[in-house]
Amino acid sequence: MTTRPTNAGIRKLSAGMAFAAAAATTIALAPSASASPGDVTVSPSVSGNTITLEVTNNANKRIGCEIFGVKANSTPTASAVVFGYQTPEELGALISPGTSKNVPMRVTAGNPPKPTGSATIPTGTYDIYWGCATITLPPGSVREQFWGTNPPLTNMTPTAGAPVRVTVTGAGPATPEPRSEAPTTPARPTVPRLPGIEIPEQICAPWACYPLPRP
Repeated sequence: MTTRPTNAGIRKLSAGMAFAAAAATTIALAPSASASPGDVTVSPSVSGNTITLEVTNNANKRIGCEIFGVKANSTPTASAVVFGYQTPEELGALISPGTSKNVPMRVTAGNPPKPTGSATIPTGTYDIYWGCATITLPPGSVREQFWGTNPPLTNMTPTAGAPVRVTVTGAGPATPEPRSEAPTTPARPTVPRLPGIEIPEQICAPWACYPLPRP
């Protein structure tokens, strides 16, 4: 298998890339074959200022995805995109059937904006739009199936009715409370008028030891 058809197949997915024109409905992904909404799902995870989206592929083919985030309740235009993810043009980057993959969100950079910047997402609340499609080799040999929101998937019925809402607070994971170094058992009473000497728990003779009762 050569690199050229693999790249071509992934580029076909990127024809409607939201980073280039998030609101340009005239640049639409190809019509889709019938797809079950539960075959591809996403689940967000936020830690500190990082966002990861777990993509689960229960379809019967490999998939590639394009994802972008905008400020909550804002129009998903290209100029509004803050961060995102796009499957690299590598066969190994595709998500195989029956597997899940955690994809990191990155700040957009360049012109047109692409998700190649820092993984540190600014504090705020965001709506994440996503789209995934099956990748076939050679390209066009089978009709691709699509899952996700609209946009980035356009000219089709989305399988997800609303974007994923996440809030980035900048707070890291909770740190455990420090363990106390204090003894877990109370101290023995001290000898009267000799506060630095504790009464022992037992007294021993050469033939036996006898416990001393507490007062």
